[in-house]
Amino acid sequence: MIEIQLTRRFREITPLLAAALIVGCTPLYLADTHTTSTPRPPSFNVTELAHEQVATLGLLTPAGLQGFNPPLSHALNAALSEASPPIRGIAAHETVNVLNQQGLATEYGTLIAGFGRGGILESKPLRRIGSALSSRYVLLPGLAEFNQVIIDRLSISGWNIIQSRVTTLRLWLQLWDTQTGKIIWESAGEATVATKLLRSEQTVALDEIARKLWLRMIQDNLLEGKTESRFFFTS
Repeated sequence: MIEIQLTRRFREITPLLAAALIVGCTPLYLADTHTTSTPRPPSFNVTELAHEQVATLGLLTPAGLQGFNPPLSHALNAALSEASPPIRGIAAHETVNVLNQQGLATEYGTLIAGFGRGGILESKPLRRIGSALSSRYVLLPGLAEFNQVIIDRLSISGWNIIQSRVTTLRLWLQLWDTQTGKIIWESAGEATVATKLLRSEQTVALDEIARKLWLRMIQDNLLEGKTESRFFFTS
């Protein structure tokens, strides 16, 4: 009787051990990123970005996602410094501070609101803002989508042994010339991340995912001139 009970118990535990081994032997998460962009204009010398300060405007987000502004903005600034050659970016919060100190807060707000209505940064206020920032070029970043779902991977007697959190992050980025009022380049990128979980409260570092996605857009599409790139990474 004892032997039968032990055998049954071993059969119950074996899948749990297997699940633990699977989780222990695989990365924390797997991610696949894909980016696309417009071609760089032939007249634009990309090496200028390594010698000039490039100001970053505030991240544009859908309603209800404004809380993602600080971590994604910081991730963009980190990606700019990590690029090769690095781009000397003025962080979004520094941009706001400078404009506020120079009495351009209302004009900046009107500029961004106008973009929300028509997708255009009006040339005259853009020129004044670029002059105030001592930046010919400004980056306008945006969050298109953020979504997370938890998918059960293995269920035994009603217990979910292994779960995956699937995170989708879509970002876009534009480079504007403040002197001419022209958009020079734009890119869109998507990262899909699958995280193996033992507890549903485990999370993925969103700013780390965003940093890697921003970096691919900046390095591959802007600096190297590719119109499409794909990158797979694990951690």
